[in-house]
Amino acid sequence: MDKKEKQREKFKNAILYFVRYCNTKDLGATKLNKLMYYLDFLHYRDFKVSVTGADYTNKDYGPVPDSINSIIVSLQKERKLKVDKKVLGGKNGVTKMEYTGIEKPNMSFFNDKEEKTLKGVCKKFKKYATDKIVAQTHLEAPWFYSKKGDRINFKYAQSIEVKL
Repeated sequence: MDKKEKQREKFKNAILYFVRYCNTKDLGATKLNKLMYYLDFLHYRDFKVSVTGADYTNKDYGPVPDSINSIIVSLQKERKLKVDKKVLGGKNGVTKMEYTGIEKPNMSFFNDKEEKTLKGVCKKFKKYATDKIVAQTHLEAPWFYSKKGDRINFKYAQSIEVKL
């Protein structure tokens, strides 16, 4: 397995981990994006390398990993993840993605430091409501110093003050 394939497997298994162990009523697409952001950016801050190798883009609700949609589709095709779209209502027909992990994450893809970061992110943000974690990411330099639609530079990870 080459480096790119291994990073893709880490990404898939990080999603499966967050869905299984951080899946509160607030875990929809937006919060999942933020958990992935903190996994990669906090690991980069502490160890100078991200876990998944994903690139992130500045979007309205904060950082979004570029490959998350294709990874989720892949997990669905592999029958490892179930995704349901729940209509919450309102004038705009707001929807929320609900995730159900069918398989447990394969933790063998992560080294000890990556696993510690993964578990730390889950523990830190599990009880955060979506709007709270969105607000938190908007205070962080990586999102703040990038423009909407631009790739977010990992060099700003050093200024993230979140403690795990």
